[in-house]
Amino acid sequence: MMAGGMWHVETFAPRVESSVLATFFKDELLPYMRSRGFNVKVFVTQFALGPEQFWLLTELDSMASFDKWPQMAEGEPRGRQLMDRVASMVTNVRASVVRDLELPGHGR
Repeated sequence: MMAGGMWHVETFAPRVESSVLATFFKDELLPYMRSRGFNVKVFVTQFALGPEQFWLLTELDSMASFDKWPQMAEGEPRGRQLMDRVASMVTNVRASVVRDLELPGHGR
């Protein structure tokens, strides 16, 4: 885990079959992102009061990490293709940055 204790969290619903999106993440997007230096995880709701959601979590060292993301994620044609593809496969995207309140210096 990075020292910052922060994560960028995106939640979204699939526009395609959930199994298609899950396979895309496991087989293509996550391996690519990890090869580019991201610590990234995807979760999917198992039980919920609303429609199924996916959660994409990417660890941040600091807010300045965002400055490097465009080059890391889309600096190659393959990255751009993958980002365009995932954008076409999801809807109702929400994003937040969260932090671990139990880490020293991160409480309110």
